[in-house]
Formats: sequence, C-alpha cells, structure tokens
Amino acid sequence: MKTILSCSNCLSGHSISASKLEGKKGKYRCKKCSIWNHFDFRKKQTVDQSDSLVLFDLNYLGQIPNHTLQGQIFGRYTANFISDWSNEELVFLKDEEGNDNDVRISISGLPEIVRLKNFAYDITTESPSKALSIIINHNVNTSPVRLSLTVEDYDHVLVNGKLYLAISDEWNTFLHGSFTATHIYKIEYDEYGVGNKELPDFITSYLASKIYALSGNILSLQKHFPQLSEKEKEELLSLVMYHWPENQTTISEVHFKESNIQAKFQLTQRKLNETLIFLISNQLKLNSDHWHIIHDVVCHSEVEPMFIPLLKTKFPEEYQQNLGNHLESKNEDKTLDWLDGDDLYLLDSFVRTVGSLDFIIKDSIRNPLGFTLLQEAFVRSKYKSCMRLLERGADPNILDANGETAIFKLCQDNKLRLQEKTNLMDELIRRGAKVNLQSVNGMSPLHWCSVFGEPSMAKRLIQAGIDIHIADQNGSTALHEACKFGNSSVLALLLESGAKANVKTLDEKTGRDLAFENLEIADLEADEEKKNRYQRVLSLLDVYGG
Repeated sequence: MKTILSCSNCLSGHSISASKLEGKKGKYRCKKCSIWNHFDFRKKQTVDQSDSLVLFDLNYLGQIPNHTLQGQIFGRYTANFISDWSNEELVFLKDEEGNDNDVRISISGLPEIVRLKNFAYDITTESPSKALSIIINHNVNTSPVRLSLTVEDYDHVLVNGKLYLAISDEWNTFLHGSFTATHIYKIEYDEYGVGNKELPDFITSYLASKIYALSGNILSLQKHFPQLSEKEKEELLSLVMYHWPENQTTISEVHFKESNIQAKFQLTQRKLNETLIFLISNQLKLNSDHWHIIHDVVCHSEVEPMFIPLLKTKFPEEYQQNLGNHLESKNEDKTLDWLDGDDLYLLDSFVRTVGSLDFIIKDSIRNPLGFTLLQEAFVRSKYKSCMRLLERGADPNILDANGETAIFKLCQDNKLRLQEKTNLMDELIRRGAKVNLQSVNGMSPLHWCSVFGEPSMAKRLIQAGIDIHIADQNGSTALHEACKFGNSSVLALLLESGAKANVKTLDEKTGRDLAFENLEIADLEADEEKKNRYQRVLSLLDVYGG
C-alpha cells in the first residue's frame, strides 16, 4: 500500500510505501522543488468523528459513511450542500442565496449515471483520470486527487449517491458522505430554435411551453398550449416579452433553469416574433402589464415589430387606448423598414401575420400612394423579396394612387443589377402582369424604360405585346422620351419595332426637336458626353427619316 506525501511548498505528491513510513519520523526532499519536508508517523490516534472534525486521507480505501455530505473547503468545515447532476457534471453548491461566501464544486468527466449505479468510480493518485476535471469556484484543480463515487439510485428527478473526495491542495479539500442531487437535463437552442436534444416527456406542459416559446418552436408549443390555464398563458406572454432582444440583429444569450431543466437560448427577434404571433392569434387576453411591456418594446425598437399589425387587427380599441398616436407618429416611416434587409424569413413571417400577400397599409401618412407589399418591395429594390412574393402569388396588377403597378416600379429602378431586373421582368410577365397599362399621367412602363435607358427591359415589354405608340397626357410616346433623355439604344429598338419617327407631341414637337433642344443645352454646358449622346440620337433619326 502506498502513501502520498504532499510537498508543503509546491504541493507535489510523492508516493512512498506505507511500510517504510509506519512508526517513523523523518524528512524527505521534494523531487520537484528540492525543499525538505518533515513527516511523523510514530503515533496513531483514534479520533471520535464529529460534524466539526474533518479527517483528510488521500489514500482512503474504506466505506463511504452514510451521513449527509460534509467536509472541509478553504480550511473551514462545510455542510448542507445543494447538489445538481447532469450527464456533463456533478455540482455541489454551498449557498443558493448568492452570498459572497458561496462555494461551488464542479466534477466533470464522469461516466453516465446508468454505468455508475451500484459501482464505485474510483480515482486514486496512482491511477488518475485525464477526463476528470474538478473546479472549485472557477479554479481548476491541478493537485493530486482521491475520488470515490457511487450512485445508489436514480430516476428522472433525483440521483442518490455517496462521495469521497480528497484533494491535496493548500486547503486539504475534503468531502465525504451521501448526497441527493437534482437530476438536471441540459438543453441548448440555437438562433433558429433548434435544440441539441429533445425535452424529456415527464416535464409539465407549462414548463415545456416556456421552453418552446423562448426557442420559437411553434409546432411543439401547439401541442402543450391548449393544456395551460388562462393565468399560465398570460404568464407565458409576459416571459416572452420580457426577453425581447434589443434589435433585429442582436442575438441574446439567455440561461433558463426551472425544476430539473437547464436551457440555454440564443434569442432573436425573428423567433420571438413567431411566438408572439402564435400567442396573440390564439385568443390570448392581454392585460395592462402586457400592454405596458409592449409599449416599452415598440418605443425602443428601431423597426416596428411584426406582431404589431396583428395587435391592431385583433385589439383595435385596446391598441389605441394603450399605445395611441404616440407610437403611430413615432413609426410613421418605419412600418416596413424590415424589408430593407431583404430577409425572406421576416417577409414570410409578416405575410403570415397580416394574412395576405397583397397587404396594403391603409394610412395616408405612412402610405400616401397606397403601395402594396409587392410594390413596396420593388420601390426598395429588394430582389429576393420581390421574387418570393411573385412566386407565392402576389397580384402584380394592383394599382397605386398614381395608377401604377409593380411593373412600373421595376422600370423606374436604378439600383438593381441588370440580371436581377430582367429576371423580375420575366417573372412579372409570366405571372400575368399587364404591360399596356397607363398611369394617371398617361405614361406606360415603356416610357420609363426610355427615360432610364433600359433596352433589355424595353425589349421584353415589346415582346410581351406592349403598344409602342401609347402617348401620355402631353402626347409624348416612348420615342419622345428616348430622344429627350438621349438614350439611343432604346430609340434604336423602338425604331426597329416600328415606332413612328416623326410623331408629334401635343405642343407639336418631334423627337428630333427634343433631341436638338437638349444638344444645345449640352453644348452650352460644354458637356461632351451629353453632346455625343444626342448626336447619336439625331443620327438614328436621320436613318429612319425622323
């Protein structure tokens, strides 16, 4: 049998045969730091055990006592531990009240509980374990350890066992006795609401609902929500609102522990939006506390949350009473600002909230021209959102206050890439967009292609059957606009397609007149680039007799 002697200076352990030490007094030199250490094994005393006396033994091989877990930590007698056991670690807490003298001992790297039942897990100084890690108040132990651990019984709630722990540190840390630990289930959820494991079946529907609500797992929440009382439903809404992240891009890490479930969430507004939409849609009653929290959330949000339109629809009187005109004016220009991110997840969530692909904000201040969601996406040049709405069946032929549809907005765009524009034009035409519409001032989509110099777009409109001779309220055709703005590539396409080169506006001006007027202006400004543009226009008109 070996005895471990610990150096008083560097705490290094030295294994010496017990027969060489028994009944002797002497000293030995530490092999690591060369310091001389004294030992005395001449006297053997039998000491009566008491709650305040700790007997440290790094070579203990006896039975672990049945008394409640107790021992010596930081040189002080310690008892009355609170214990938690998960598959990852066994934790002993001295004080759950959060006082400064808290003690936390974490033991990780242990076998699974089922493998420990009725079997001793022994770590000695002669057979250490590389997997074992012991942390005392955030300090990782590096000193020799004697550990013996047995699980006597366990279920999904509690783990009963015995522990002997001796550490040859400066305090001679020591714990021994029986413990009853809460069986902890640790679960982590990412920002998409996906957990690394399933919730155990034995937890209550209320606890499961809390976890699924915070993770944004609506499908699972639906199974438990009907079983909740009205009070529990109200508390669930408060829980979600309380943890609302600061802004759209923030990912808030939240730790949640209740009963024997310990969960970690990566919270985002998009997932909590889904949860709130579900809760509000399921006849959940909002009390004054809820409205107060919602007021704070909206006031501190850069963009109006997507659950707000649903609140307005379901609780119009309460919304006006609790949030009022202050929030209306605060968010005048922000209602659809989330579109700027071109985020399809947010778009789909919003459509589910308002229940329509052709949603229109009926507010003369926020939406004076009456844009649909599709038109708003085109105005903001959001390619993915435009394509998603068209693919899902948004109506491309709804008119705004100017008599324009989505195809007008596309032809007026100067931000999207050419490939994106042509893809959207093809999709609009495929979805039945009418090309021969005129706005209130008589302009057609082809007029706007002439203004912005978009021959690829103009070609698709002509192939789709647009009337190239349509004139606006001033008698101007697309040809007049191409000449006026010096876009010879569009002019060439129009002339090749049969546009009349000598057609006149209401004030008797031809395309040549408009091009020559702007050539003179470019000459006065000494703008050579513009002069060249209008000269190319005039040359084309010469060829076609204009």
